[in-house]
Amino acid sequence: MNIREYLKTHKLMTDGSMGTYYAEKTKVFSHPSEMANTMNPEAVKDIHLEYIKAGARLIRTNTFASNKRTLIDAQQGYSEDECDLVIRKNIEAGCDIAHQAVEESKKDVFIAGDIGPILAKGTLEEVSHYKEYCQMADVFIEKKMAVILFETFPDYGDILPVAEYIKSKSDIFIMASFCLNKFGYTPSGISAGRILNQAADSPYIDSVGFNCGIGPAHLYGIMKQLDFKHLIISAAPNSGYPDIIKDRNVYQENIEYFAGKMSEIDHLGINILGGCCGTSPRYISRLSQRIDLGQVNPRKSMTATGSIVKGADASSNDFMNKLHSGKKVIVVELDPPYNGDIDKVVEGAGLLKQAGVDMLTFSDSPMARMRADAIIVGAKIQREVEISVMPHISCRDKNVIGLGSGFLGAHIGGIRNMLIVTGDPIPVSDKSKITPVYDFNSIKLMEYFSEMNREYFGRDPIVFGGALNYNRSNIEKEIDRVRRKMEHGAAYFLSQPVFCQEDIDRIADIKAQTGTKILGGIMPLVSYKNAVFIKNEIHGIDVPDEIVARYQTDMIRAEAEQIGISIALELTERLEPVVDGYYFMVPFNRTQMIRKIIERMD
Repeated sequence: MNIREYLKTHKLMTDGSMGTYYAEKTKVFSHPSEMANTMNPEAVKDIHLEYIKAGARLIRTNTFASNKRTLIDAQQGYSEDECDLVIRKNIEAGCDIAHQAVEESKKDVFIAGDIGPILAKGTLEEVSHYKEYCQMADVFIEKKMAVILFETFPDYGDILPVAEYIKSKSDIFIMASFCLNKFGYTPSGISAGRILNQAADSPYIDSVGFNCGIGPAHLYGIMKQLDFKHLIISAAPNSGYPDIIKDRNVYQENIEYFAGKMSEIDHLGINILGGCCGTSPRYISRLSQRIDLGQVNPRKSMTATGSIVKGADASSNDFMNKLHSGKKVIVVELDPPYNGDIDKVVEGAGLLKQAGVDMLTFSDSPMARMRADAIIVGAKIQREVEISVMPHISCRDKNVIGLGSGFLGAHIGGIRNMLIVTGDPIPVSDKSKITPVYDFNSIKLMEYFSEMNREYFGRDPIVFGGALNYNRSNIEKEIDRVRRKMEHGAAYFLSQPVFCQEDIDRIADIKAQTGTKILGGIMPLVSYKNAVFIKNEIHGIDVPDEIVARYQTDMIRAEAEQIGISIALELTERLEPVVDGYYFMVPFNRTQMIRKIIERMD
């Protein structure tokens, strides 16, 4: 029996949850159900058999979390080869148990090799699990699974490269299923409509759908707005929303309600139906009775894909208009106050506006030291001084909910420009009491932000830029990051401070290879002590010895500032043929110093 042929004339009923039902049935809460593949295989087989008896014609192997992070990261002393072997044996056992259950049932049942996301939160680094996913897929192919299912993923980032690998080895049916919140977004901020569009554009995905995160009512509300096109669609929501009892998710039993809502989902034209967390064989049995598993119901004609508005238009953004006109733009960074006194920042902003600055930017607690919120400070300055602002948005301190609410509030507050950065790491001395978040890195956050622009802000988007780290040891890696940021919506880049011709040449190379707009970073040094500190203690900024040598230890403030002004002017002149504008970092909020530089620029 071929699953593709089956789906031409039938709907396909899947099983429900393995994890929550295993815990309910065995009263084992101390370890994930996947460990039972080797510790208690009979219990896993019995659950498969219960689901098959209930009407499931697609069962998922008990391997959702069969990965190193979940099963063996907490255990010490394993070599990489030993880790690989442990995971392989667990997945092989999961496949064998599923085959045994199907054989004992004497029914025609498809088996899906189940792959869940390998979570890597709270890190600055982009972690690739490509090798581990491919090793999982190899076992599923060897064990002759009918399907490989990527389940509860936040986006296609890990799925598509592995799916391409799988298709290079086998024509196995590939399902991709994504976790949504009640507003129709994945944890990575991708809308349900875009998830479907990306599946339609991929030659590697055979079926796409949604599971986990939400209950059937919210899933119905989301899916009824979507255009399914020609896609094979799956729906497997949670039974509802859990209560937390003794650190465990506990779901109420609502079998009739669940079956009724799933019947509504079925009428949208769904191909594959089932359940996720909180569901059990009792849910699947009732669902099988309620739903005619013959032909898929007709799908209504749609003219949209769930997006509220398309075609964002930034033509009313004065800063972007000037940036694209060929004229040099000037952006100046001011530090938000570390206390409640904003008067000096407001005064400095007024002086800079008079000097002809195009936009002010406010950092988001640089060096991971607390300062006033950049969005709130920026909105106040924009409102009171009447100058455009660009708050920095760091990934470090807020999860996806906090970041999304900040974007919404910023838009309501009139902010239309932002700089998205990963954020400085928490100092080692503070890590015992301060926890970084890092749900995103800067590239992922840009993708999320672009999605919000499409879905919420329509033709009045927030334009955003990115940081340019031209001093990476591997310049090609930075060029690749710039290109990826551009793909996800970055309209311009602000560089780290420039101090020598080598810096300028590297910026020129990046610009030539990417074609992006770049604002050259200028950080005037205000004293010998300041120059020595930046040179020796700030990673990634190269202050040449000849720059330091122009300062004297006994210089008065005015003399040292004049040296800093002269150096800044020399650098702007050398940057002029390379960059699209200048990004000034104000030392110690000395706005008068920046004003003098701007007034003396040609």
